[in-house]
Amino acid sequence: MSDSGSPYSPPSSDLPSSAGLTSDPVFGGVISTQFLGAFNDNFFKQMVLLKCVEMAAGGSNDLQGLALAAFALPFVLLSGLGGYLSDRCSKRTVIVWCKIAEIFVMGAAMLVLLPGMPTGNNQLYLLILVLALMGAQSAIFGPSKYGILPELFSGRLLLPVNGAIQMTTFLAIIFGMAGAGIALDNLDNSLWLCSAIAVGIAVIGTITALFIRRTPVAEPDLKLKSGNLFIPSEIWTLFRQQPKLAKALLVMMMFWFIGGVAQPAVNTLGGNVLMLSKTRTSLMAAAIGVGIAAGCVISGFANKGGSADGSRWTTRGSWMIVLSLLLIALLSSGMVGRPTPSADQLQGIFQSLVSADLIEWLLRFSMLCLGVSAGIFVVPVQVYIQEAPPVEQKGRLIGAMNVITWIGILFSAAFIFLMGMVTSVLSDRDGGQDYHFLVFVGLAVMMAPLARFYRLPEAATAQN
Repeated sequence: MSDSGSPYSPPSSDLPSSAGLTSDPVFGGVISTQFLGAFNDNFFKQMVLLKCVEMAAGGSNDLQGLALAAFALPFVLLSGLGGYLSDRCSKRTVIVWCKIAEIFVMGAAMLVLLPGMPTGNNQLYLLILVLALMGAQSAIFGPSKYGILPELFSGRLLLPVNGAIQMTTFLAIIFGMAGAGIALDNLDNSLWLCSAIAVGIAVIGTITALFIRRTPVAEPDLKLKSGNLFIPSEIWTLFRQQPKLAKALLVMMMFWFIGGVAQPAVNTLGGNVLMLSKTRTSLMAAAIGVGIAAGCVISGFANKGGSADGSRWTTRGSWMIVLSLLLIALLSSGMVGRPTPSADQLQGIFQSLVSADLIEWLLRFSMLCLGVSAGIFVVPVQVYIQEAPPVEQKGRLIGAMNVITWIGILFSAAFIFLMGMVTSVLSDRDGGQDYHFLVFVGLAVMMAPLARFYRLPEAATAQN
């Protein structure tokens, strides 16, 4: 995967303006590659998580925490290596090879789901193993995916480009989550067909990656050290020099901790508390993705004042996240009623969408609000992290960001396990009363101090 090349040079003035961005084949290649990869990731992950909920409803242990940990652990272990490779090699080369690896991972998923393979818990454990392989591929992919953006697009385009990247990412989450629910409701015995389609999508994503322009190697002589496998010493030095940058990464860790808890919590709420079909459960989870896509557009294209506006939107978004979580907790507590489960668990997506009653629509709306809040919050922080470090350290910094944020997601798996124990004890004590809503209350309480005290700095003053 090694590349030779000249030292990094900043984007030249002949790169596309914002007006011509959508017609630029490089931009199209970046967006398409990101969308197709994110779709496959989220389709397969949601399918595994819903399978865990299904097995838990049948009396087995809920393995959502294990599945989430299996997906997150490779990010902790390999993101540093991904950051090293993104600085040592051309980021475009790393992206292409990662997309090739995705083809093999999706092929492994198809093999596990073929008729004649183990079923029940044994199949679920194999799917979790494949989920870990998917996490490994994505961990290597991430630093180059985000680190290449400042090399392809000039500074004034980074906000709209990041807004578009985040928007399409969460559109992929929407379609991936909804598709997983529909597939499990309608093709539970033929899921290998869905994995075959996912292999095809991975192939197309590899082709679109070829449209991304080759970028120079940022640091051709960079040596692999033990520190590169986690957080390199140079990045620890950068954190000491720019403490505000380190704080921004901790904020991202908190953001992804909340995201890591939210998806399994919504799956459990829909499948085991409200007794909704997998399609209707996935539609609730997908509402968060719809909101994030909208929030990313708002944040990416409305920040006319650059970093100053980004700071204001980050603060607004953090308070909106707190309020949205409290609204979800209220609606899921049963104090204002429960959605009516459908008698037909094999409804199509349109019927599942329109057959919801008022409480279910309110839950979808509150999750939409949570997503909008998250999108508004995260884009300025992401852009700040991309702009603040020196160019020769961007790849390793983003690799370190992945390590830190996925440690947050590992913590979310532990949080899910602990809250499951707490709510189970409370439920047994009160004769079966459901306390799952406390998960959302806990997230709101944890987010509130960040909303109150954190303010995003400007990239130019990060070291102050």
